[in-house]
Amino acid sequence: MLNFNEVQPDSNSGEFELIPNNTIARVVLTLQGGDTQIPEFGQGNFFKSSSTGKRAKWLPLEFTIVGGGHNGRKVWHRLFVDGDKMSERNVPIAKEIGLRTMRAIIESARGIDPSDSSPQAQQGRQLNSIEQLNGMELCIKIGIEEGTNGYADRNRMVAPLTPNQAGYIAGSANPNAAPSNTATQPTVNQSDNNVPSWAK
Repeated sequence: MLNFNEVQPDSNSGEFELIPNNTIARVVLTLQGGDTQIPEFGQGNFFKSSSTGKRAKWLPLEFTIVGGGHNGRKVWHRLFVDGDKMSERNVPIAKEIGLRTMRAIIESARGIDPSDSSPQAQQGRQLNSIEQLNGMELCIKIGIEEGTNGYADRNRMVAPLTPNQAGYIAGSANPNAAPSNTATQPTVNQSDNNVPSWAK
């Protein structure tokens, strides 16, 4: 029998104050993994699929803040790459948004100006596989998402910031540096109820 009566209870309530809206921070990106392989993004099950039978697919991302007053705090994001709603180019709107976000992540991590079309910049925007996003250090703007269905408000990534944008924080020489400290935040609801309408 395991007796925990003598173990002192945790005095921490487990609740975190939200990171203020529009906070800019350097973060390390971690791919949380998934249940679906999308061959065009390389080998490996990195994406999650909607369990409701719809086409929605997303890449679960975790960002760990490095440095500053929020060092070690985590922010999560779902980067959608498929959905039923199509654009004028007959491409899922979710995919168009997701690809633009991935490009911004790479440019932020590798210090590439979006307008730079040099051979070096073009080479820097290429990945062998989506797996190369794992461990990238980049700059993001953090916002607050209002909770729904009984879930509390939570922090979210508003957008990656690239070198041409105000507030961009340049990183160290190693864009894939691992975070030196980690901390936890309440688990994020990853249910299909949080799939935005444009990704369904």
